[in-house]
Amino acid sequence: MMKMGIKVLSFTLALSIGITTMVYAAVTYPYGESPYGTKNIHLKGDLSYSGLSGIQTRPSTVHRHDLRAQNVITGVSTPPSGYLQTVQFDIQPLPGVEPQDKFKDKSGYHLVPFEEEIINDLATKANGNAKWVWEQINTDHPIVKKYLANNVPYVNIGAIFYLSGGGAPDMRRAEGDGITGPLFRTTYLTTAWPSIPILEQNSNGSLHIKALAHSIFDTAITGVVTVNGTATKQLFSKNTPVSNYTVTYEGNVPLSELPGLKQGQNQVTLTVSDKFGRTASKSIVIQNGVTQGCQPVLVKMRDATQRIYFPDVSDGSTIKYGGPLVWGMQYNSAVCSVFESVNKNNGIGDKLNQPIRVSDIHTSIFMNRWEFKLGKSKNGVILENHSKDTKPLVAYLIETKGEKVLKRYVVNKGQSVEIVLPTKKYKGEYSIQFPSPLVDSGFWAKATATNDGMPASYTYPDQVKGAIQAIVNFKK
Repeated sequence: MMKMGIKVLSFTLALSIGITTMVYAAVTYPYGESPYGTKNIHLKGDLSYSGLSGIQTRPSTVHRHDLRAQNVITGVSTPPSGYLQTVQFDIQPLPGVEPQDKFKDKSGYHLVPFEEEIINDLATKANGNAKWVWEQINTDHPIVKKYLANNVPYVNIGAIFYLSGGGAPDMRRAEGDGITGPLFRTTYLTTAWPSIPILEQNSNGSLHIKALAHSIFDTAITGVVTVNGTATKQLFSKNTPVSNYTVTYEGNVPLSELPGLKQGQNQVTLTVSDKFGRTASKSIVIQNGVTQGCQPVLVKMRDATQRIYFPDVSDGSTIKYGGPLVWGMQYNSAVCSVFESVNKNNGIGDKLNQPIRVSDIHTSIFMNRWEFKLGKSKNGVILENHSKDTKPLVAYLIETKGEKVLKRYVVNKGQSVEIVLPTKKYKGEYSIQFPSPLVDSGFWAKATATNDGMPASYTYPDQVKGAIQAIVNFKK
């Protein structure tokens, strides 16, 4: 993990200004009681950057040091143009005691008054959690260095930016005199607050989580879940070497990992945080067990089948046909049944894993979508997968009469495969069947119950439990 040295922070540091919605009382820049160019300001504190040991006091001169910030996640610079004018104290050698060039290029201490109002303002501009930053500075966080300038307390600006998730100042000499123009112009990097792009219940009931946190140093993320407003548990914690200043957690959490779940609907709140007091929260309602209405029987309907039929054209002709496929289920409350299949579908179910009310008694849900095309080839047919979804398309070559399965094929997104026919017959003697994942996994081969002559089951595989709960309990 990339670490932030104390020495770097005590160096001439800069202000990082980020996007924020927090508002504090107006703070003016430059700050402080002494105009630029004021000499003989007694600066007391840790002057080790200049080669001195322990707490020392030296006369100093007030100089101008301009700052701006750039958010490495959003690309936004603050101010949008120009810089903020801030204060740098340049210590001077003791007259007649120390050589005039003793501190040379290591004389500057970039400081801000130890006042809540201005520290909150800088932390907010740095896209930090201003309240948290102030608490850390006020309780002597080890990254903070405190100074007295003519007995007025100051702290190092760099600490504010580190504690706001920023850092890495790019300081460049500005060739000004420090009075009418800046000695330096510095750009600080800032980062965004954590976010939760994905918090949803999978069709198998588990929670799909994707969360991000950002910082310039010590990049980490922690996720805590709260169920029904009371039961709390840490689900994950992840540190990472700095890579694009972002750490990502993505995973599927079984419901068994959640505390305090009850049967039926539960409110789940995920709160993610970084190491700098910045958080993001998101809440959803999930289903645990089917408790409303009946306990439906799961019934297997026929999966989509495409006959292989081509007119008398040459092998490799450009004629192709096909269309969309969806894997879905439909709940019929009148007969307390859920029907599962892959079928040809032209638009219903544009959104996956979301219940759709079809009629007063029918609710559907779609778990995956594909699109295929068939074309004639030298030895049979070419099956192409034109899906947007990444789940591979599974196809069985079958004899149309009797539906005997001859061979299984798997076609990845954007790929194709040649299906070799036992005999080159193209008048419907062979077909392509698109089995549902429950067929392909062998679940339905083990079913012993039937419903109106179709395979049925009163137990559900994990991959569809959540989807069944969703459509049975759907109220919209």
